Amino acid sequence: MLDDQRIAIEAVGNDGCALQFLSESVRDNKEVVIAAVRQAGWALQYAGEAPRADREVVLQAVRQDGNSLQFAQGDLREDRTLVLTAVRQRGTALRFALKPLQADLEVVLEAVRQNGYALQYASEELRANPEVVWAAVRQHGWAFQYAATAMRQDLAAVHEAVRLDPRAFKFAGEPFRSDPEHVLQVVGLNGDVLLWAADELKDNRAVAMVAVQQSGRVSQCLSAKLRADKFIAVEAVRQNGDAFQHFAAALCGERARILEAAACAIAAPGAAAPVFTVHDISILEGGLLTILASSMAAEQWTVNLPKEARIADLAAWLRERHGRSTSVYLSLPGGFVPTPFDLNIGLASFVRVEPD
Repeated sequence: MLDDQRIAIEAVGNDGCALQFLSESVRDNKEVVIAAVRQAGWALQYAGEAPRADREVVLQAVRQDGNSLQFAQGDLREDRTLVLTAVRQRGTALRFALKPLQADLEVVLEAVRQNGYALQYASEELRANPEVVWAAVRQHGWAFQYAATAMRQDLAAVHEAVRLDPRAFKFAGEPFRSDPEHVLQVVGLNGDVLLWAADELKDNRAVAMVAVQQSGRVSQCLSAKLRADKFIAVEAVRQNGDAFQHFAAALCGERARILEAAACAIAAPGAAAPVFTVHDISILEGGLLTILASSMAAEQWTVNLPKEARIADLAAWLRERHGRSTSVYLSLPGGFVPTPFDLNIGLASFVRVEPD
């Protein structure tokens, strides 16, 4: 008998699921079953009834594979320590816990931290608990689909979910995914959100411009009309140099100009960027240009640039001073507002000429 047990332990030690091919008496042997589940927790299903009702055996099994909890007998699926061990190893083992533990805050938090999808097995009350839902969404954005309906239809909750993982927006309430105002707010948090917005918003220029400033790759989902918009292309490429591939069919002849424009600091029309007003450009002795500019916050700067300086040079200087934006708008003397394609215009052309 001892030799049979030794041979069996050696066999299941190499492949726990070999337990299924052993005799009924061996499958009832606690030592053999423990050796099997240590190698493959899933082997618990092949054990006799007595080992599957043995707490020590089940504990060894769930340490190796949390989902083996489903094969436990009796009230072991209501044993809090066993269930905690199981969900820490595999969050979705929450599915096999009895209902009281699916409503246990600590157990559910451990489960969703290991696998966000475990949220679907939590009690209805805990699927409306922000602490639980945010832990699940942080682990995987698509877990938001299992949040309580009220949370998926709450604007603040949707914003928080998107902040944690933009994929959560796929499961926001329908009004949010098709409302331009709401989508405009969330793409400002993460441009990738546009991937899961309603199709008609992928043809909305204002929404698209904000989105590509946050994530150039989202340009792949824009309408054909917007993928032919050279200004959206500039902002997309500015954020992600590989984004031009999504515009290539419509703008292939503009590639060099778009890449040059994206490299400068002048904002494209419709982009979110700070505005600077240039009040005066004049020439100093020695040929330097002296420029007086101010921000919307009434901060003023004077900068001296070479007489050959371009609009792009001034934009780069102001962007550096602002320090919180990749591009800026300029309002030059005479009310001229340049686009990124005006980058090479010389600033000397805006010098104030005194009347004779």
